[in-house]
Amino acid sequence: MENQLSVNEALARLPELEGQHIQVLGILSFGFEEVCVSHFPAGERADGYRSSIWLSVGTGSLGFDREACRRLDGKRVMVEGSIYAATPTMGCGHLGGWPAELLVRTLNRA
Repeated sequence: MENQLSVNEALARLPELEGQHIQVLGILSFGFEEVCVSHFPAGERADGYRSSIWLSVGTGSLGFDREACRRLDGKRVMVEGSIYAATPTMGCGHLGGWPAELLVRTLNRA
């Protein structure tokens, strides 16, 4: 498995990391239309969601622990999972605004 990556590092290496299991360190946003991890520190973020990765849990019966994620909203977290790039015709996440998606395996406070 890859070492811990920042969000910007993961996005910069997305072509080589596609489909791989990685660990990403960033700031969790857990809201109605925004479930993502964003680059830390904020001063190094690109505009919009270009320094963020959408988080998903797939289509099975398991999901996010919503109360735990609400408590972690705005805090530094370590997210582990498989990363996938947006397709050329559709981005990731709500309204396709994110450049990549992380299929989450674990999410912990960093």
